[in-house]
Amino acid sequence: MEMDKAAFATQQLGGPAKIWWVNHKALLPAGTRLSWDEFVVAFKAHHIPTSLMRRKMAEFLALKQGNNTVLQYAQTFNQLAQYGGFHVDTDEKKQDCFRRGLSRKLQDKLALTTCNNFTELVNKAITQEDATLAHKADKKRKAPVGSSSNAPQRYKLVHTAKQKFQTALRSRAVGWLDHHSNSSSGHPVSRHSSRGL
Repeated sequence: MEMDKAAFATQQLGGPAKIWWVNHKALLPAGTRLSWDEFVVAFKAHHIPTSLMRRKMAEFLALKQGNNTVLQYAQTFNQLAQYGGFHVDTDEKKQDCFRRGLSRKLQDKLALTTCNNFTELVNKAITQEDATLAHKADKKRKAPVGSSSNAPQRYKLVHTAKQKFQTALRSRAVGWLDHHSNSSSGHPVSRHSSRGL
């Protein structure tokens, strides 16, 4: 099966890649059939310089979701994963690399989630992202319009309560003065004179 895969791939080559293959095959012992992995190693060794491989691997290991959606991040991740080497040579390692590049919020929400494979992890991350965005939109829709209008309302409530207290205090003071003035002198005190209290 692996041999057939390599043989099929070599038949699809064209241009410089085809010329490379003809020359490479001529250097192999007669009747040698390469496995898929052997073909890929030989192909990459010739067509992709080691320095470029190192640069791409560094780019892959530094990859973060940032402001991208999970889908955008997953697409870039898959493009660069081919340069990840032993960092992604198993599905478990690939999932681990993907998780570490997700936003901190998504990492936290998916921390206790186990996935059978990489595709399932990507799907769960997208689902979680959609749920978070929907929650934010719902919260925004239910929030009062113009949050700055709340401050004056609070001030008005405090101010109104203070006014009521002062009015009640004045009324009691005037009543007390009226009562005591009437009982001691027989002359009522003018209510206007007590307004400054």
